[in-house]
Amino acid sequence: MFYILVFILLLVIAYVMMPAEKRFEWGVATERKIAGLVLKTATISEGEVRYLEGGSGTPLLLLHGFGADKDNWVRMAKHLTGNYRVIAPDLPGFGESLKQLDLDYDVPAQVERLKAFVEAIGLPEFHIGGSSMGGYIAGNFAVAHPDQVLSVWLLNPLGVATSPDSEMFAMLRQKERPTVLVGDANQHKELLAFAFHKPPFIPGFMIKELAKRAQVSFPLNSQIFQQIHHITDGQVHFTVPLDTVLEGFDKPMLITWGDNDRILHVAGADILGKLVPQAEVQVIKDMGHLPMVEAPSQTAKQFLQFDQA
Repeated sequence: MFYILVFILLLVIAYVMMPAEKRFEWGVATERKIAGLVLKTATISEGEVRYLEGGSGTPLLLLHGFGADKDNWVRMAKHLTGNYRVIAPDLPGFGESLKQLDLDYDVPAQVERLKAFVEAIGLPEFHIGGSSMGGYIAGNFAVAHPDQVLSVWLLNPLGVATSPDSEMFAMLRQKERPTVLVGDANQHKELLAFAFHKPPFIPGFMIKELAKRAQVSFPLNSQIFQQIHHITDGQVHFTVPLDTVLEGFDKPMLITWGDNDRILHVAGADILGKLVPQAEVQVIKDMGHLPMVEAPSQTAKQFLQFDQA
C-alpha cells in the first residue's frame, strides 16, 4: 500500500511540474480516450485534414464553428459513439488541418473541400451536423450533395440572413471587434463568458493554452471571418445564406438552438424551421451558443430521439 501511495504522489508531482502545453495535450488526449475517439489524418489536394473518429454504426459527420476545432465535439461524442460512427474533422483553416493564407475559406469553397474529405475517407452516405459556422457549411453541403446526406443537424447555425441582430451582430454594425475574434488572453475570457450561459468546467491551464493558440491564429482567423461574413459598413452579406438555399429542402433536419445565444439570434431557429418541411426545432432553455459543450448529454439525446423517431 505504501508503494502505491508513493507512486501516486510521484505521478501528481510529475503532473504539476509538467509544462502547461504538455498538460493541455494530456488533458485533450484523456477526454478523447474517454469518448472513444482516435486521431486520424486524411489528405486532400490542398493538404492534410486531421479528424477524430470513433464508435460504430451509421456515420455522423460533425463540423465545428468559427475559431473552434474538432475537440468541441468530444464531450458530446461519448454519448453518441454507441450508436454512430462519429467523425469530427478540423475544417481547413482551423485546428491541426491545413492552413494557408492564400486560400478562399468562404462556405462554397469549404463545401468542396468537405466533399474531397468524405471521398478521401470513403463515406458514401451519412448524417451531417454542424455548430455555428459548421452548421452554415453543413446546410450548404446537404443542398449541394443531397444524395450523400441522410439527415442534417444544425446547432445554432450561422448564415440566417433574415434573422434579427444578435448582440454580436449589433457589435458588427457599430464596427466593433466581434467577440469570436480573439487576439489575447483577456479577449478569450470575454469569449467564454459571451458564448456560454452556464460555462462548463474547463481547467485554467487549458483556458490559457487555448487563448495562446487563438492569439497565434488571429491573423488567419481575421481573414476567414471577413471571407465568410463579407462585412461592408458593419453589414454582413452571406454568399449562400441558409434561409435561401434550404427553402424546400426535403431531408429530415433537426435544428437545435440555445435560447440565450448572444452570438447568433435564436429567432433563426424558427426562420429555418418554417422553410424545411421535415424540420424539427428544439430550443433549449437556459442555453448559450455551444450546447454540445455546455450540456453534452442533453444535446446528444436530442439527436438520438430525432433519428429514432
